[in-house]
Amino acid sequence: MYKRYLAWIVMFGLFVQSFFVSGASAAPAYYEDIQGHWAQKEIEELSALNVYRLKYGYFHPDNPVTRGEALALLNRVLEGIYGPLETAKPNTHVDQRFSYKQETEQLLANMRAMLDIQTGFVNSFDPGESMLYYLHLSERGGMKQPQKNNIDWWLSSDYLQKPLTREEASMILFHVLAPYKMRATTLKLDEVKPYYTGYYLWKHDPKYEDTASPYAAAISEFYLFNADKNFDPKKQMTRAQFAIVLKRLHDLWKRDTPQQFKETQLRQKNIVNLFLTAANQAYVQKDPSRIGQFFSKDAQESLEEIAPLPLHDYSGSLVVRKDDSNPKRLWVTGSYQHTLTGNYQVEYSLEQEESSPYGWKIVRVNYQQK
Repeated sequence: MYKRYLAWIVMFGLFVQSFFVSGASAAPAYYEDIQGHWAQKEIEELSALNVYRLKYGYFHPDNPVTRGEALALLNRVLEGIYGPLETAKPNTHVDQRFSYKQETEQLLANMRAMLDIQTGFVNSFDPGESMLYYLHLSERGGMKQPQKNNIDWWLSSDYLQKPLTREEASMILFHVLAPYKMRATTLKLDEVKPYYTGYYLWKHDPKYEDTASPYAAAISEFYLFNADKNFDPKKQMTRAQFAIVLKRLHDLWKRDTPQQFKETQLRQKNIVNLFLTAANQAYVQKDPSRIGQFFSKDAQESLEEIAPLPLHDYSGSLVVRKDDSNPKRLWVTGSYQHTLTGNYQVEYSLEQEESSPYGWKIVRVNYQQK
């Protein structure tokens, strides 16, 4: 009784403190039921990153994580590193009553942008839509390509509130990480869909003894799951177990993103494109906090002069060059075409910035109408 009383005193103190601190240094979360839990550290770190939005009360770490919650949490981790990349579009295959519908639609938009940027062209194949379709198939014979696709498939709110299995989690993560895996090859326009179809047909060699699913094998290189010989594909994931996976994914992206600026010319160009796409989305949405993450004060003044003209489009042409006099600076020239403004060019000056998830910030923007 005394411990519970003490816990509520601490929670009340944190609640009061949250009114007197900024969002950047908000009070840490306090969940009464994770104190001493094996996943306490990861849960609290994800909460500090705003992946978990509830900051007080009970976390229920040993309860199953639902399919829908997993999709929303995954998008929060993705946007915490890369930022929103594209404006979401309504998806008629997802129940309107589903509480995480908008976040799921945003995940799909972000996934599509990441695929297009990695391949270097706009794809007709939609990885997020396909991911939801195979989640739909999970209770309908398994997540393998059927002989005939059902164009009228639908994910009800009840279906998305059911527990997530490890196999379903691996399938979802495969789709999110597929652009990452594509770095090892160069795909042509007509090779992207067959790349995914090879997994849907289960043509890849299995890695684990208890499942022939290619999804678990596909993401094994990222070490998101603790699995050796067996994967336990049908086992339901708890909220704590999924938190561990999310934290490992976050750490992977956090390490990798700044490193891509030091890689090959193609990889550097792709990460710059991703960076500018996120910066452009902040500009389009007029999000002050995110604009401050991507643009210096001088660059923000330039944006005020440019608005409401379009800025970056990831389908445009980019030229990235180093600054010979300053190794911590990059020059990027983007050539674009817009239906309303015609051809235009934007030159960006980027400088290293440790506080940015990308490790860089735009310090200068020069806009030229062609």
